[in-house]
Amino acid sequence: QLGRDISNNTHLKDVYLYEGALNDHKMSFVFRGLTRSNSIQLMALYENNLSIAGVRSMVPFLQKNSLKRLNISDNDILSEGLNLLFQALSDSPIENLRVSDCSIESIELASGRLPRNLKHLHLDGNNIKINADGRNGLAKLLQGGHSTLKGLWLNNNKIDNEGVAILVDILRSNTKLTTLALEHNNDITYDGEILLLKLVNNLSSIKATLQSNHTLTNLTVKEINP
Repeated sequence: QLGRDISNNTHLKDVYLYEGALNDHKMSFVFRGLTRSNSIQLMALYENNLSIAGVRSMVPFLQKNSLKRLNISDNDILSEGLNLLFQALSDSPIENLRVSDCSIESIELASGRLPRNLKHLHLDGNNIKINADGRNGLAKLLQGGHSTLKGLWLNNNKIDNEGVAILVDILRSNTKLTTLALEHNNDITYDGEILLLKLVNNLSSIKATLQSNHTLTNLTVKEINP
Protein backbone atom coordinates (compact mmCIF):
# COMPACT_ATOMS: atom_id res chain seq x y z
CA GLN A 1 0.00 0.00 0.00
CA LEU A 2 2.85 2.41 0.85
CA GLY A 3 4.40 2.05 -2.61
CA ARG A 4 1.08 2.73 -4.33
CA ASP A 5 0.42 5.75 -2.11
CA ILE A 6 3.82 7.21 -2.98
CA SER A 7 3.24 6.56 -6.69
CA ASN A 8 -0.10 8.38 -6.56
CA ASN A 9 1.60 11.48 -5.14
CA THR A 10 2.92 13.19 -8.25
CA HIS A 11 4.60 16.00 -6.28
CA LEU A 12 6.69 13.89 -3.91
CA LYS A 13 10.42 14.34 -4.58
CA ASP A 14 12.24 13.01 -1.49
CA VAL A 15 11.69 9.60 0.16
CA TYR A 16 13.40 8.59 3.42
CA LEU A 17 12.96 4.98 4.56
CA TYR A 18 15.95 4.24 6.76
CA GLU A 19 17.21 2.74 10.06
CA GLY A 20 15.06 -0.39 10.01
CA ALA A 21 12.04 1.02 8.18
CA LEU A 22 12.49 -1.70 5.53
CA ASN A 23 13.89 -5.20 5.09
CA ASP A 24 14.24 -7.48 2.07
CA HIS A 25 10.66 -8.75 2.44
CA LYS A 26 9.12 -5.28 2.75
CA MET A 27 11.20 -4.02 -0.18
CA SER A 28 9.38 -6.32 -2.60
CA PHE A 29 5.99 -4.88 -1.63
CA VAL A 30 7.06 -1.24 -1.49
CA PHE A 31 8.85 -1.20 -4.84
CA ARG A 32 6.15 -3.20 -6.59
CA GLY A 33 3.88 -0.24 -5.96
CA LEU A 34 6.55 2.32 -6.78
CA THR A 35 7.13 1.33 -10.39
CA ARG A 36 4.70 3.98 -11.68
CA SER A 37 6.31 6.83 -9.76
CA ASN A 38 8.23 9.37 -11.85
CA SER A 39 8.54 12.33 -9.48
CA ILE A 40 11.01 11.02 -6.86
CA GLN A 41 14.47 12.59 -7.13
CA LEU A 42 16.04 11.56 -3.80
CA MET A 43 15.77 8.22 -1.99
CA ALA A 44 17.47 7.33 1.31
CA LEU A 45 17.43 3.63 2.25
CA TYR A 46 20.43 3.39 4.56
CA GLU A 47 20.69 1.08 7.60
CA ASN A 48 17.94 -1.36 6.64
CA ASN A 49 19.95 -4.61 6.70
CA LEU A 50 19.20 -5.11 3.01
CA SER A 51 20.87 -7.82 0.92
CA ILE A 52 21.12 -8.43 -2.82
CA ALA A 53 17.48 -9.57 -2.67
CA GLY A 54 16.43 -6.07 -1.62
CA VAL A 55 18.35 -4.56 -4.53
CA ARG A 56 16.65 -6.93 -6.97
CA SER A 57 13.26 -5.67 -5.76
CA MET A 58 14.30 -2.15 -6.70
CA VAL A 59 15.35 -2.90 -10.28
CA PRO A 60 12.01 -2.23 -12.10
CA PHE A 61 11.73 1.12 -10.32
CA LEU A 62 15.36 2.08 -10.92
CA GLN A 63 15.06 1.37 -14.64
CA LYS A 64 12.25 3.91 -15.07
CA ASN A 65 12.49 6.87 -12.72
CA SER A 66 13.60 10.47 -12.22
CA LEU A 67 15.98 9.59 -9.38
CA LYS A 68 19.05 11.82 -9.07
CA ARG A 69 20.30 10.81 -5.61
CA LEU A 70 20.27 7.37 -3.98
CA ASN A 71 21.72 6.48 -0.58
CA ILE A 72 21.74 2.74 0.12
CA SER A 73 24.65 2.80 2.57
CA ASP A 74 25.01 0.63 5.69
CA ASN A 75 23.38 -2.41 4.14
CA ASP A 76 24.84 -5.77 3.08
CA ILE A 77 24.44 -5.75 -0.68
CA LEU A 78 28.00 -6.97 -1.48
CA SER A 79 29.84 -6.51 -4.79
CA GLU A 80 27.02 -8.24 -6.65
CA GLY A 81 24.57 -5.62 -5.41
CA LEU A 82 26.78 -2.77 -6.63
CA ASN A 83 27.03 -4.39 -10.05
CA LEU A 84 23.25 -4.78 -10.20
CA LEU A 85 22.73 -1.13 -9.21
CA PHE A 86 25.02 0.03 -12.01
CA GLN A 87 23.14 -2.02 -14.58
CA ALA A 88 19.69 -0.94 -13.36
CA LEU A 89 20.69 2.75 -13.28
CA SER A 90 22.41 2.81 -16.67
CA ASP A 91 19.65 4.89 -18.32
CA SER A 92 18.75 6.80 -15.17
CA PRO A 93 19.40 10.50 -14.49
CA ILE A 94 21.16 9.42 -11.25
CA GLU A 95 23.98 11.81 -10.34
CA ASN A 96 24.86 10.91 -6.74
CA LEU A 97 25.12 7.31 -5.53
CA ARG A 98 26.08 6.42 -1.93
CA VAL A 99 26.97 2.77 -1.33
CA SER A 100 29.18 3.07 1.73
CA ASP A 101 29.59 0.32 4.37
CA CYS A 102 27.94 -2.33 2.20
CA SER A 103 30.52 -5.18 2.42
CA ILE A 104 31.71 -4.55 -1.15
CA GLU A 105 35.06 -6.20 -1.88
CA SER A 106 35.70 -5.22 -5.49
CA ILE A 107 34.53 -3.04 -8.36
CA GLU A 108 34.17 -5.77 -10.96
CA LEU A 109 31.44 -4.74 -13.34
CA ALA A 110 29.98 -7.62 -15.31
CA SER A 111 28.23 -5.31 -17.73
CA GLY A 112 29.57 -2.46 -19.80
CA ARG A 113 26.41 -0.52 -18.96
CA LEU A 114 27.10 2.19 -16.40
CA PRO A 115 25.00 5.12 -15.14
CA ARG A 116 25.60 7.62 -17.90
CA ASN A 117 24.92 10.69 -15.73
CA LEU A 118 26.69 9.62 -12.53
CA LYS A 119 28.88 12.39 -11.07
CA HIS A 120 29.51 11.41 -7.45
CA LEU A 121 30.14 7.85 -6.19
CA HIS A 122 30.64 7.15 -2.48
CA LEU A 123 32.14 3.75 -1.63
CA ASP A 124 33.61 4.53 1.80
CA GLY A 125 33.89 1.90 4.51
CA ASN A 126 33.80 -1.19 2.34
CA ASN A 127 36.43 -3.91 1.89
CA ILE A 128 37.55 -2.83 -1.57
CA LYS A 129 41.02 -3.96 -2.62
CA ILE A 130 42.11 -2.77 -6.05
CA ASN A 131 44.20 -5.30 -7.94
CA ALA A 132 44.73 -6.48 -11.51
CA ASP A 133 41.45 -8.45 -11.45
CA GLY A 134 39.44 -5.34 -10.61
CA ARG A 135 41.24 -2.97 -12.96
CA ASN A 136 38.70 -3.30 -15.76
CA GLY A 137 35.84 -2.20 -13.54
CA LEU A 138 37.66 0.97 -12.53
CA ALA A 139 38.74 1.63 -16.10
CA LYS A 140 35.11 1.49 -17.23
CA LEU A 141 34.22 4.07 -14.59
CA LEU A 142 37.12 6.43 -15.14
CA GLN A 143 38.30 6.11 -18.73
CA GLY A 144 36.82 6.79 -22.12
CA GLY A 145 34.82 9.64 -23.56
CA HIS A 146 31.66 8.51 -21.78
CA SER A 147 33.09 8.87 -18.26
CA THR A 148 31.03 11.41 -16.27
CA LEU A 149 32.35 10.80 -12.74
CA LYS A 150 33.60 13.94 -10.98
CA GLY A 151 34.00 12.61 -7.43
CA LEU A 152 35.06 9.18 -6.13
CA TRP A 153 35.20 8.46 -2.40
CA LEU A 154 37.14 5.34 -1.35
CA ASN A 155 37.97 6.15 2.27
CA ASN A 156 38.33 3.32 4.80
CA ASN A 157 38.87 0.46 2.39
CA LYS A 158 41.74 -2.00 1.84
CA ILE A 159 43.58 -0.16 -0.90
CA ASP A 160 47.38 -0.54 -0.87
CA ASN A 161 50.26 0.69 -3.04
CA GLU A 162 49.34 -1.76 -5.80
CA GLY A 163 45.84 -0.30 -5.86
CA VAL A 164 47.25 3.23 -5.94
CA ALA A 165 49.48 2.34 -8.90
CA ILE A 166 46.45 1.00 -10.80
CA LEU A 167 44.42 4.11 -9.98
CA VAL A 168 47.25 6.39 -11.09
CA ASP A 169 47.66 4.54 -14.38
CA ILE A 170 43.93 4.84 -15.12
CA LEU A 171 43.71 8.50 -14.10
CA ARG A 172 46.57 9.69 -16.31
CA SER A 173 44.13 10.01 -19.20
CA ASN A 174 41.09 11.07 -17.17
CA THR A 175 39.83 14.62 -17.71
CA LYS A 176 36.63 14.54 -15.62
CA LEU A 177 37.44 13.45 -12.04
CA THR A 178 38.09 16.43 -9.75
CA THR A 179 37.87 14.69 -6.33
CA LEU A 180 39.49 11.46 -5.12
CA ALA A 181 39.35 10.51 -1.42
CA LEU A 182 41.61 7.72 -0.13
CA GLU A 183 41.81 8.49 3.58
CA HIS A 184 42.33 5.71 6.15
CA ASN A 185 43.50 3.07 3.69
CA ASN A 186 46.16 1.90 6.10
CA ASP A 187 48.18 -0.14 3.58
CA ILE A 188 49.05 2.91 1.49
CA THR A 189 52.62 3.90 2.39
CA TYR A 190 54.86 6.83 1.52
CA ASP A 191 55.61 5.18 -1.86
CA GLY A 192 51.93 5.22 -2.72
CA GLU A 193 51.66 8.85 -1.71
CA ILE A 194 54.55 9.76 -4.03
CA LEU A 195 52.79 8.04 -6.94
CA LEU A 196 49.69 10.17 -6.32
CA LEU A 197 51.71 13.37 -6.06
CA LYS A 198 53.44 12.62 -9.37
CA LEU A 199 50.05 12.02 -10.97
CA VAL A 200 48.94 15.60 -10.30
CA ASN A 201 52.32 17.38 -10.37
CA ASN A 202 55.23 15.47 -11.87
CA LEU A 203 58.30 17.72 -11.60
CA SER A 204 60.77 15.34 -13.22
CA SER A 205 60.71 17.39 -16.44
CA ILE A 206 58.81 20.20 -18.08
CA LYS A 207 57.07 17.70 -20.34
CA ALA A 208 56.08 15.51 -17.38
CA THR A 209 54.69 18.54 -15.56
CA LEU A 210 52.62 19.56 -18.57
CA GLN A 211 51.31 15.99 -18.95
CA SER A 212 50.30 15.67 -15.29
CA ASN A 213 46.62 15.34 -14.42
CA HIS A 214 45.52 18.94 -13.81
CA THR A 215 41.81 18.08 -13.53
CA LEU A 216 42.15 16.23 -10.22
CA THR A 217 42.22 19.20 -7.82
CA ASN A 218 40.96 17.56 -4.59
CA LEU A 219 43.08 14.59 -3.52
CA THR A 220 43.07 13.39 0.10
CA VAL A 221 45.30 10.68 1.54
CA LYS A 222 45.84 10.82 5.29
CA GLU A 223 47.44 8.65 7.95
CA ILE A 224 50.11 7.36 5.59
CA ASN A 225 52.27 4.61 7.08
CA PRO A 226 56.03 5.26 6.78
